[in-house]
Amino acid sequence: MTLRRKRIVLMPNTEKNIDPQWMNSLVFHLHEIGCDLRAPESSRRMFSQAEACIAFFEDKDPLYEKADLILVFGGDGSIIRAARSSVGREIPIAGINCGRLGYLAEIESNETDLLDAIVTGEGIIERRIMLDVQILREDTILGVDTPALNDIVLTNGPLPKLLSFGLYCNGELVENCYADGMILAAPTGSTAYSMSAGGPILDPCLNCICATPICPQTMNNRPVIFSGDSTLEFRNISSRGNTAFLSIDGQESIMLHPTDTVRIFRSPYHTNLIRIKQGGFLSALRRKLS
Repeated sequence: MTLRRKRIVLMPNTEKNIDPQWMNSLVFHLHEIGCDLRAPESSRRMFSQAEACIAFFEDKDPLYEKADLILVFGGDGSIIRAARSSVGREIPIAGINCGRLGYLAEIESNETDLLDAIVTGEGIIERRIMLDVQILREDTILGVDTPALNDIVLTNGPLPKLLSFGLYCNGELVENCYADGMILAAPTGSTAYSMSAGGPILDPCLNCICATPICPQTMNNRPVIFSGDSTLEFRNISSRGNTAFLSIDGQESIMLHPTDTVRIFRSPYHTNLIRIKQGGFLSALRRKLS
């Protein structure tokens, strides 16, 4: 067996109750076929049985830079964390679903026989766009360190008061909104919060950004799909004395000031997801929604 993806970073979700015997048996198998395995030091306890097969590293270790594959054990949130932690490195990611729906995971927990095909270089790589954020605060531009793979959400604070804000595209007003907030989703995130809020399901390989209002007060505030080359902005954000927040992939939250302008645009970075099954996105969509 010729291994094209020999150097593999293992990234388990340490907060999930993953069967250690099952996961360690996969580690033993990958080690036996010649894979060079690494994992974050923070996950060492999850590999107690197969610890000797793995080189553990801190997040900034250069071994991470040279990986051929990131293998994620978890759900969509775990894959998003892996994508954001490896941004700019162009390392392909494959997920084993240990969550519920797992739209981003290619392999279910009972399909681990597909791992051999992945490590030998089979399958295709889907390049998914990511979204960058800037917050314009007075004379300062505040950037977010890591782009979003799923979505960027403008939302109200702990009290359920409506937000009013303007949505702009390339400097032109699209609409004034009165809602609980708005989701700006990359195509990958169209099956996440955006779908739950009534947004469309998009082919994840499209180059576009979907704006989905959250519980809009007026009927004319509907989801809108913009070109991926657009620059979108939230301006004039008001919450009647309440606090507005910006959420990035549900993993990072930023409190906004009343005079802030939020700018969102396509990142120069991508996430590379490995697809090994036949049927692609439509087949996965049927399975997950059935």
